[in-house]
Amino acid sequence: MTTETDTTRHRLQDEIRREPARAQITLKARAGTATQTARPEVDHVQRVLEALAGSLAATYRRFAAALDIPLTDVEIRVEAGLDLNGIAAADDGVRAGPSHVRAEARLTSSADIYDLERLRITIERHDPILDLLRHATPTRLEISINLRDSNPLAA
Repeated sequence: MTTETDTTRHRLQDEIRREPARAQITLKARAGTATQTARPEVDHVQRVLEALAGSLAATYRRFAAALDIPLTDVEIRVEAGLDLNGIAAADDGVRAGPSHVRAEARLTSSADIYDLERLRITIERHDPILDLLRHATPTRLEISINLRDSNPLAA
């Protein structure tokens, strides 16, 4: 039985075989904006980047206020490189996730460079989404299988 996932995976693998250069894509996100990608198979990765941008913007604002650092505006831009071979299972040696993530904070402030650097260091230590991406978080994937007309199984 062919599922929608199998069809999508095979379509993506065929596309990569025909045009290998198209397997390398760049996703971009900004705080406060939701982006629909042209590739539905990477929408979930896009949402993670948007979560990072939003979290960084909120954390900058919160800690600037806590540290009495004047901050007029915060613009966060996030960019990630992704190889579709990992998502398509076309190459087991390629990660399914981004190979790199780059975040840029554009701040408007009358504070001096030392206060802004102190703020940046504080953000790097206290932003929860940045922490989640940077550090391996022990994660257990569990599944529950419901078989027709029987008791559910768990693994």
